[in-house]
Amino acid sequence: MDYPKSVPSSGLVNGKFVDENPLTGTPGSLIPATWGNAVTEELLTVIRAAGMVPSESESNQLLRALKSVLSQDALPFAALAFPTVATVDGRVAVTAASGLAGGIVSVPGGVLISLCEEVTVGLTARPRGLSTTAWASPTLDINSTYFLRLQVRDGALVFYTQKGADTDAIPAAMKGGTGGSGGGFDSTCIDMLVAKVVTAGAGTLPKLTLLANKARLEAVGVWSAANGNYSVTLNWARKPRAYIAGIYDYDGNVKTDYGVVSEEIGVGLSGAQIVPEGGFTDRYMGRVIINAWAQNLSTAGVINARVRWEV
Repeated sequence: MDYPKSVPSSGLVNGKFVDENPLTGTPGSLIPATWGNAVTEELLTVIRAAGMVPSESESNQLLRALKSVLSQDALPFAALAFPTVATVDGRVAVTAASGLAGGIVSVPGGVLISLCEEVTVGLTARPRGLSTTAWASPTLDINSTYFLRLQVRDGALVFYTQKGADTDAIPAAMKGGTGGSGGGFDSTCIDMLVAKVVTAGAGTLPKLTLLANKARLEAVGVWSAANGNYSVTLNWARKPRAYIAGIYDYDGNVKTDYGVVSEEIGVGLSGAQIVPEGGFTDRYMGRVIINAWAQNLSTAGVINARVRWEV
């Protein structure tokens, strides 16, 4: 059969099917039975996999089936791992730039992220491994504190900034991005805290604190010290717990009233609460108090202290 030059022998125009036009003598696309049967069977397989019976009278079965199949590998939030950034330090290399108002922050592309995507709202999610695409924030307000966060929405990584404070509680939905404040909560399985951003006056460079995200984080502090407050820098996206791994008498003096305080509430020798400057452990800093008074001496003794922080 001879076809008009405008229609190739496959019956496709610009890679698309076309209808026959008897007036111009243009033939329609040639669709073999094997192709039509294969495509139909592909769609029916998805519908059957969802436990549904294919029906010609329903036009939304494929959509319903896809939602059902995707939810089959979903897990309750409590069973899911925390987010992980696939870099050595678990941080995304966010950068800041000055400009109008409080400036902007931007994120590079190509960083592999493990983060769970919500499947059933408020109940289940499934792990995803996705790479970032280059992103820049809208212009930030001056003299404000923002938190740069990340979610998986419709199968893609989405960054957003939200004002807040370090003390913000985790929302019941375990994710933010719905309001102008409250964005300072710890990373959850479906919403990752990436960085803290503090802006100053107009045209100044925002101050960034990059926060580490891994399924497991651990730090150890070791001191040979007398009475005082001691700390290690953490800068994690989740608040850790502290565990005292050991105490040892370093200087050989017999000690009275000695110990290490590393948790939220510490009580001193007199029974009064003692709190280091800035509080005890938070996502930025792990802090301890060492008490090491030597018996019958007017000066503090020295002990070895080993404390571990982990999430």
